[in-house]
Amino acid sequence: MKRVLKAFGQTLSQSILLICTLAFIGLAGIAVAPNQAAYAAGQYSSQAQQSGKITDPAESFEDLNPQAAYEDLVNTAQNPANVEKVYDESLKEYNEEHPQENIVQKAEELIEKVTGQ
Repeated sequence: MKRVLKAFGQTLSQSILLICTLAFIGLAGIAVAPNQAAYAAGQYSSQAQQSGKITDPAESFEDLNPQAAYEDLVNTAQNPANVEKVYDESLKEYNEEHPQENIVQKAEELIEKVTGQ
């Protein structure tokens, strides 16, 4: 009987120790996780708010002429020589609207300056 009570007491103490350890790990995880998410949300939300624009869809749609845009696309597609030219023009226009130079673009500009093209 004495051995049974001793084994029961040892099992009970090990169970309590295991439960306390798991509770501590869980509480530590709960305490750490929100801080990381809050940091990430604050980091990216400030960038998104600065670059975002709210436009009125009715005004921007009035400026569009879908039929003319479709005809331009059809004419461009029918003449394969102009496709690359139109692509380059569109790319330059996009880069003017979104001036985000990266290393590759800077390297291309330097190569053009060196080669004289």
